[in-house]
Amino acid sequence: MSSPAERRRILLDCDPGHDDAAAMVVAAHYGELVGVSTVGGNAPLADVTTNALLTAQIFGIDVEVHPGCDRPLVAEPLHAPEVHGVSGFAGPSLPDLERAPSTVGAIEYIIEAVRAEEGLWLVPTGPLTNIATVIRRAPDVAARVAGISFMGGSAEGGNRTATSEFNALVDPEAVKVVLDCGARILMSGLDLTRQFTVDDRLADDLAGIGTTGALVLSDLIRAYLDKAEERGLPRRGGLHDPCAVLAVTHPDTIERTLRPVDIELGGRLTRGMTVVDRRPMSRGGERTSPDRGEANVEHCHTLDHSRCRSLFLDAVATLSRAA
Repeated sequence: MSSPAERRRILLDCDPGHDDAAAMVVAAHYGELVGVSTVGGNAPLADVTTNALLTAQIFGIDVEVHPGCDRPLVAEPLHAPEVHGVSGFAGPSLPDLERAPSTVGAIEYIIEAVRAEEGLWLVPTGPLTNIATVIRRAPDVAARVAGISFMGGSAEGGNRTATSEFNALVDPEAVKVVLDCGARILMSGLDLTRQFTVDDRLADDLAGIGTTGALVLSDLIRAYLDKAEERGLPRRGGLHDPCAVLAVTHPDTIERTLRPVDIELGGRLTRGMTVVDRRPMSRGGERTSPDRGEANVEHCHTLDHSRCRSLFLDAVATLSRAA
């Protein structure tokens, strides 16, 4: 486990969703969670902002929540009610919201925070619209952050389409901006995050903790599994978003390889597809074929499931008991 001296300072950009809420808990427990911003994705912006505020309230996370972009850079908005419910938080009985969002919007906040403190980690777990907008408005941000660890994309097929993961499909133009910005980039795509299993056993273990926060997460996961079953899918999936946090806070739990990564913007069948070039590099790191791009992304591809699961459950238990 990371010692206090190694705690990374994190700005979490999210669109809760059960797994974004889980990512917020993990970031607050194992990192120094500096702030939270929200982006339209799993549900409309107003809903995901409410969900982020509720997560902070339930778990006693003392951060401001800054609303961001409500639609992609170019495309029409796309949400996932069939996965997370219309509000993004289908399932649990939730308390009345007692917190309010910041009056400072996400774009302004992220730019100001990064310029005020060099070495912050940006961890986006929803569509990359906010991060791309920040980079377009303030290109110096890319050189000032420690890195950008995002959940999105895939090296092995998609979930929203046959080729495209949901976050990448919602705003592929934003993904392109981030991939090309020159910052250190960590990508936790479906080929990694599906290794972090979410199932009824995980929901049972959360329920066994017995705290309000743990029970809310348990109910969120059961609702997610119910919706999968309604669509004829197994009651099993990936706990996607905490992986992008753990890649920063516990790098020893997730193996990664520096590779060229790009995204398809125009294909009729492949728009939003992240193309991860897994061909071997030369020993000296040079290109091995003329069409091979520069290695620009640390492709996270293998995780220690047992340890990641334990870290997640410990974070929920500790933070929710302290709330």
